[in-house]
Amino acid sequence: MAAPGRLTVIGGGLAGSLLALELAERGLAVTLVDGGEATATALSYGGVAWWAGAPGPLGRLLRQAPARWRRLQARHGPLGWRGCGLRLHGGDWTTPLLRPPFAQVDTAVLMAALPGVLAAAGVERRPGRVVAPPRPLSGGWHLELEPGGTHLADQVVLAAGAGSRALAAGLPERHRASWAGVLALPVRPSLSPGSSSPWLGHAARRRIVQPRHWQRPSLEARAPELGEERWIVDAGFAPRGEGLLLGQISLVRPGLDSGEPPAAALMERRLRQALAGLDPVLAALPGPYRQVPVAFCSGGLPLVGPMGDTAGLWVFSGFGGAFAQVPVLAPLLADVIAGAADPAVLAGFGVLPG
Repeated sequence: MAAPGRLTVIGGGLAGSLLALELAERGLAVTLVDGGEATATALSYGGVAWWAGAPGPLGRLLRQAPARWRRLQARHGPLGWRGCGLRLHGGDWTTPLLRPPFAQVDTAVLMAALPGVLAAAGVERRPGRVVAPPRPLSGGWHLELEPGGTHLADQVVLAAGAGSRALAAGLPERHRASWAGVLALPVRPSLSPGSSSPWLGHAARRRIVQPRHWQRPSLEARAPELGEERWIVDAGFAPRGEGLLLGQISLVRPGLDSGEPPAAALMERRLRQALAGLDPVLAALPGPYRQVPVAFCSGGLPLVGPMGDTAGLWVFSGFGGAFAQVPVLAPLLADVIAGAADPAVLAGFGVLPG
């Protein structure tokens, strides 16, 4: 097969960055266009539940996620991967007894490390927001950046998460976007003597706490049938750097567009009310509240592969459980783009956009 030529990956979050590293490892010239906006990666719990995939080939592939993260850290240095405790709440009396194996990628460590890791791997990072869909031009692609003018590429990968649809109206309808919000505490709360909050003890020990029955996947699955916006709160928390990500509220609107950001004060109030049902001490902790648009696929399977018959245009987006899915799917897509594998290898996982 012909050499892929100049490759441009749009999106500086987890998906775009790990794919860019895989492409560079295969000897390809890669430019990563990063708009600099707050990403879903930065506000993610970073949980790696490699055992929680849906039945089928992709679920089995996810079991390789711990090994992939260890390999990434062995090659590129600390990226925030670590084993961690998981404490579940809700359900029946057996819930506190459940101690599934778990791991986390600390997103504060990851986001701080990625610029240097990408540079060391030979990936060119170009700041700028892509303001229009890639335009075919003489066998390649023309991108308009703001700031920065124009950018030319032989091949383009859309890894811009919730921003991907604005760059490719032809994405399948299962690719959608929600709004997700958390309280982003810069410092973890200390456990005072005599504290009656068992959850603060888990926070101090850098454990992740989440509901046994996570509501967000079921809300995303219902997205195509929604006639009005719906929101849910999954009460929990995860360590991030020296701080804590607290709670997660998700809002899904009808249609394919996430729309304008919801009113932050209202979303924070809803989030705190739900946290109070778990622990009033947690609900009273300071913020600030942060929210970002998040890409998802209503069927639970992300989009990974070529955009139909459009030569040189690829998509890598819509992940659920991204910290388990991205590290195992990025090498497969990189092999396909590099010409070392046939796209049929992706078809077996049900992730092709077509």
